Amino acid sequence: MKMNDSEVPIILALDPKGIIFNEGLDTINRHYLYAKSLYSISRASKTKYVILSSNKKTWKHNLKSNFYQLIRISNPTLNIFLFARYAKKYVQKNGFRVDLIVAGDCWENFWCAVLLSKLLQKRIPIQVQVHGDIADPAWRKINFKNRIRFFAAKQALLKAATIRCVGNKQKLKLITTFRINHKKIYVVPVPIKVSITSLRRENSPRSIGFIGRIHEDRGIWNFIELVKNLDKRDTNFKLLIAGDGPARDKFLYKLEKVIPKNRIRYLGRISQDKLKNSWKSIGVLVSMAPVESYGRVLRESLLAGVPVWATASSGVVDLLASAEPGTVKILDLEKDESKLREDFESLLKVKVGPKFRDKFIKENNSYADKLAKSWIDSIENFKK
Repeated sequence: MKMNDSEVPIILALDPKGIIFNEGLDTINRHYLYAKSLYSISRASKTKYVILSSNKKTWKHNLKSNFYQLIRISNPTLNIFLFARYAKKYVQKNGFRVDLIVAGDCWENFWCAVLLSKLLQKRIPIQVQVHGDIADPAWRKINFKNRIRFFAAKQALLKAATIRCVGNKQKLKLITTFRINHKKIYVVPVPIKVSITSLRRENSPRSIGFIGRIHEDRGIWNFIELVKNLDKRDTNFKLLIAGDGPARDKFLYKLEKVIPKNRIRYLGRISQDKLKNSWKSIGVLVSMAPVESYGRVLRESLLAGVPVWATASSGVVDLLASAEPGTVKILDLEKDESKLREDFESLLKVKVGPKFRDKFIKENNSYADKLAKSWIDSIENFKK
């Protein structure tokens, strides 16, 4: 099908699994910022950002503006053939000219983008978003599914016009492992909504926070081992757990076998606004994820004035380079109970200063523009 000049230029994101709707207002608003930056940067063409997503039939709130659309076109699905057909129909019905397709992962989303390009009978550049540290050998070792997805990802990354990743160490691993030309990779972290003031108190509560998806790939069993080891030397600390996931029930059950239930506070999955109010109850944030490409929650922790104790990963190494000395400590389970308790005590005494926060806010405010610029560059380079 031949596109004509009267069609509306768009950058199209495909979300067949409905992740954007499912993650809520924080994610929806973040994509709104991307759209706003794109509309401003594209100047003469005033390119729009359109997301074709999926959700349950009860969802009624499609979002539209002169530069942003978030539209439900189906129920959540892994049938990329069906979703691509729905996407084609919507694009043609609305007179869109698709200049770039944004694929949110290297798997279902990417091949859905390839199918849509075929259905529209047009060569369209595709940018793949890589949020996980899939080039890290530890990621492949987590489970058999990851080993299969690793080889599938290689095909997508080599075929994609450009790649957006979220960290410098992550980028280096992608280049080395998949032999990707560094010129096609853009490092653009995910913007974080930063509160006006730090929430840090003068006196830290004697508590450990665990925030995020409760899944085996987040190191949850090692977290339980850490709690068990600390409890041998200190029975006064408490836990604050926020998040949900497929291993939630088993995780909480095992935690209650290690320390009394009255020392565990479980909040479930909470919104960003509620999370802001929870930082005052956390003395140290712990992350046991064996693989972390960026570590959004780790940065949110420092922004709130809460020090971080985390296992080594790409995201943590990047964070160490930019954080104030002593505010981020590598967590090593090979240490004995006494050394672990010393590390915990030292972090409780740390005061997180304003330097990281001030630098981060400045960089964070540029991320939406950087991502929009990567889209424009992808289109221009594809035309050459």
